[in-house]
Amino acid sequence: MNLIRLDNSLKLFILSCAVFAVGGISNSALGVVWIYVQADFNVTLGALGALVTAATLGRILTSTSSGPLINRFGIASIMMVGVSVTAASMFGFALAQSWLAVMLVAFGSGVGSGIMATGLNVFAAVNFSARQMNWLHGSFGVGSTIGPLIITTIVIDLGLDWRWAYVVFTLIRLALLLMFWLTRRQWRIGASEGKAVESDHPKLRATLRLPIIWLMIGAFVMATGAELVTGQFANSFLIEARAIDAKAAGAWVSAYWASLTLSRFAAGFILGRISNSLFLRLNSVGLMLGAGLLWLNLDPLSNLCGLALIGFCIAPFAPLMASDTPGRVGRPHTANAIGLQFTGASIGMAFLPWLAGALAEKVGLDIIPQFIFLAALLTFLMHEAILWREIRHPLARLS
Repeated sequence: MNLIRLDNSLKLFILSCAVFAVGGISNSALGVVWIYVQADFNVTLGALGALVTAATLGRILTSTSSGPLINRFGIASIMMVGVSVTAASMFGFALAQSWLAVMLVAFGSGVGSGIMATGLNVFAAVNFSARQMNWLHGSFGVGSTIGPLIITTIVIDLGLDWRWAYVVFTLIRLALLLMFWLTRRQWRIGASEGKAVESDHPKLRATLRLPIIWLMIGAFVMATGAELVTGQFANSFLIEARAIDAKAAGAWVSAYWASLTLSRFAAGFILGRISNSLFLRLNSVGLMLGAGLLWLNLDPLSNLCGLALIGFCIAPFAPLMASDTPGRVGRPHTANAIGLQFTGASIGMAFLPWLAGALAEKVGLDIIPQFIFLAALLTFLMHEAILWREIRHPLARLS
């Protein structure tokens, strides 16, 4: 019986990693395929921002509502809906003949992605270790590395239209849907929990009444926003504000994204030797140190090391915070709490880059490292407040 449970757990972990990797594939593919999309629909570069915004709105909508839906219908059903919606969106993108249709399928893709991200993180927070949670999120980076290669192979090597790439993405998602259908009875919040327990959860408003949840949401806003601000502005900042060669800057921006993936896999080997809270505390300090190196501008190497340090230190935040959620709010609130945290992540990814861009236009790109440092400091303070509240109000975990 134990062997069967172990096999099932490993099977679900591998499938979860595959879902994250597939999400990374389509996420990174958009940046590469955009030049073909832009030409086909005769739109400006600004349209890419509108497309990303549409997808973000979809994620915000479903990240907030996924918790109650998971509590009512179970993770397996919700995940199958999420995979189906994203598959339909990928196919819709391949068939789209107008920009309005593209915007609609982008929104649909965000809806499906929000459902899947919340569902998998809820399941992983309860059933996987912190080490596995980091490897799970690291799989997204693996997929992000593969995505551009798929586009290049289909469009350049095979000479096919870019739309065929999204047909391939659709087929991959249909394969995932089949795997979820075959394993649907094994997706439970807790290995021994029954259906009745899954549906016996508090309403969303009850979770929102927990004081600690607002600190958790705020920390997600700051951390994920800082991650995206760094990635989006690093190339322009290094070239224009630090006078670093464009080729070298591009290489270091790639290193920044690679460091995120590397960090999540490395964290999997470190965790277990130190506590999650200490590890996040050290990473928060490292994040501020990285931003400080960019701010001080001691020499070109210090700027590049600061950028890599930011990527390495910010990466474990979301997986570890999600992993610690059941112990902080209690298992009944877990689905709602993780959905709300990833809503915060979507808000941070939408709002902080916009704010940083507006400030950079007003006062110059030199404001970027200061902006990242402030976001890192707020992340650190909110995480410390979460730890303080756990010590002072231990019964709040079971609220």
